[in-house]
Amino acid sequence: MVCLAALAPAAPGGGLRQTGPSLNVYKAAPGLPWDLQRVALLPLFAGRVSIEPESRIQLEQALHAECIRSGFAEIIPVPPDTLRRLTGRGVWAADEPLPPDFLARLRAETAADAVLFAEVTAFRPYRPALLGWRLRLVDTRSSTTWWAADQLFDATDPRLVRAASQWEGIGQPWWQRRPDGWRTLQAPRELARMTSASLLATLPARDTRR
Repeated sequence: MVCLAALAPAAPGGGLRQTGPSLNVYKAAPGLPWDLQRVALLPLFAGRVSIEPESRIQLEQALHAECIRSGFAEIIPVPPDTLRRLTGRGVWAADEPLPPDFLARLRAETAADAVLFAEVTAFRPYRPALLGWRLRLVDTRSSTTWWAADQLFDATDPRLVRAASQWEGIGQPWWQRRPDGWRTLQAPRELARMTSASLLATLPARDTRR
C-alpha cells in the first residue's frame, strides 16, 4: 500500500465571488502541466459523515456538473463498479493507503492524466446548512498533487449568505434577487454547485509552455 505525499499547510485562496469566506487551497505550481488534458473523477467519498444515499448522489452530480462547466480538463467519471474491479473498492479517499498500482491502473483504464479525489467532510441539509469539501487533483504519471482544497462552508457565516445571493442573481434582474440566498442555502444540490464551483475556480490555469 502507498500513501500520497502530505501537503504543505493550505494557503488562503480566493473568495466566493469576492464576498465569500477565504478558501483553503494548495497549489503545487502556478500552472497545471500543458499535457494534463484528461481527469478521472472518482466516486464521492462520504464514509466519515452521516448522509442519506440520495443526498450523496445529489452532491456527486453537482460536483460532476461543475467540473465539466469549469472546463479545466476533459472529465472522465469512474463508476464505482469500475473502480471496484480495478482496486477492490468502489470508493476511496485521498488520505487512505492506496494499492501500489492504483494510479497506474486508473491511467490504463481511462487514459486519464490525473485523478480527482472528492470527499464530503461535513453535511447538514437543514438550516443553517453546512457542507464540507476535500478535493485533490493527483497526476497519474508522477503522483504529484497539483491542487487540493479542504473547505467548510457554513450558512451561519454572513459572507456565505451574500455569496449565495450573488450566485442566485446570476442572469437575474436585480428586483428578482433575494438578499438571503434562500434557494441555494435550502437546496443541497444548489449549495454543492455553488461551493464546488468556488473551489474549482481556484485551479491553476494550464501552462501553455512545452
